[in-house]
Amino acid sequence: MKKTELTFNLVSILVDLLMVIVAGIAAFYLRFQLADVRPILFELSLSDYVTNLFLVSPIIIALLALAGLYNLKGTRRISSELMKIVLATSSGLLAVVILFFFNQTLFPSRIIILLTWLLAIVLIGLGRIVLRTLQVRMLMNGVGLHRLVVVDTVDNQNAKGLVNEITVRPELGYKVIETMLYRGDAEALVSELERTRQREGIDEILQANPYLPAEVNARILRFARDYGILYNFVPDVFQTSRTNLAVETISGIPVIIHKGTPLGGWGRIIKRIMDVVISIFALVVLSPILLVTSLILKLTSRGPVFFHQPRAAGLGQFECYKFRSMFYDMSEGTAGGDKLRAELEKQNSRQGPYVKIKNDPRVMPFGRFIRKTKIDELPQLWHILRGQMSLVGPRVHMVTEVDHFRSDYKWLFTIKPGATGLTQIMQATEKPEISWEEEIKMDAFYIENWSIWLDLKVIFKTVLILLGRKPKADY
Repeated sequence: MKKTELTFNLVSILVDLLMVIVAGIAAFYLRFQLADVRPILFELSLSDYVTNLFLVSPIIIALLALAGLYNLKGTRRISSELMKIVLATSSGLLAVVILFFFNQTLFPSRIIILLTWLLAIVLIGLGRIVLRTLQVRMLMNGVGLHRLVVVDTVDNQNAKGLVNEITVRPELGYKVIETMLYRGDAEALVSELERTRQREGIDEILQANPYLPAEVNARILRFARDYGILYNFVPDVFQTSRTNLAVETISGIPVIIHKGTPLGGWGRIIKRIMDVVISIFALVVLSPILLVTSLILKLTSRGPVFFHQPRAAGLGQFECYKFRSMFYDMSEGTAGGDKLRAELEKQNSRQGPYVKIKNDPRVMPFGRFIRKTKIDELPQLWHILRGQMSLVGPRVHMVTEVDHFRSDYKWLFTIKPGATGLTQIMQATEKPEISWEEEIKMDAFYIENWSIWLDLKVIFKTVLILLGRKPKADY
């Protein structure tokens, strides 16, 4: 734990408390401005009201703490904090409503409670943004960085990209002081760690090779525990699948059950309901864009408006439709188009079975526009409504791509593909050249850790990207 992190968390408690008080006082005065709209039931002086406000405010702070907003970690994302703020303050609203039910003289008006809730979310959120901006500035200047040692092996390349990412992004909160390579001798590696600890100090160790022998991992972990150093490791695909474990008994015998995904039972039902409701709403609201896009494609280019192709879904496939973005003669499915794609695949910019072609010459000028704005993917709303896709999930891929690894990673196809997802967001905002292995890990994480809040977070981020931030790569 860094002193700067402790300081920022103590300050954030005070700022959050101040924001709640300011929100309550502002709501008090706003309510009296609305007195003509709805009469005030109970008269309460400002001093008595503030006294009650100070008594209730610790409840909000306690709920913010329970939400994990004071866990001393200085590299949280603002988006995750804002979601927790909404949940915590909403829970606080419920607690105040219960108190108000038993004692209606606690606050002079129900509208004050509602206004305080709305203002608290806004003000606490703004306070967090200011503090986070200040903290990032300090991290950029080298203040409060965690001293990190990365452990790798001679034949592994994972750490190189990771170290580069940490180096160019100090806002992550780390400073790589050394990269150590395991060369077959665990004790020699630990001796090197000890020398670095004595010379520079170590805050955290990151073991970047998921296939390092278990006995070596155990030795590094023991060293970290002995000196109070945080130990992190990059999991392999199997380890990421062990997050959903439950213990039950059969005839009194404890049995550990591995649940492949929370998307079973009610989880699947809730996700399907959300898909249907949002897809219907989006199809209605976006129908003018769908119509205009169809007309432009029909009037400015030869060929059909829609492009369709078999895509993998679950353990089967379906015919996926998108707005055509390529010149018709070069589109896949035509003799010339299939031949051209075979040539372009040699320029594949990604490792693994997935094919990505930069600056694709087959794409029309208008096609580039609808690709960058993601308008070409709007027809997928129809597939979501029909139940062939979901709003959020693993990326939908061509059947020919998936056939290369379907047998080895069948569990990736236990849920429907998504119009958006963790991989799509990362590729659009942070890492355009995401590797196949990273995509597999992110899909595995989503499947194993699904929740309605995770889906809402992904949808919210997707909307922000569509409204402003554009992808860094031209695919």
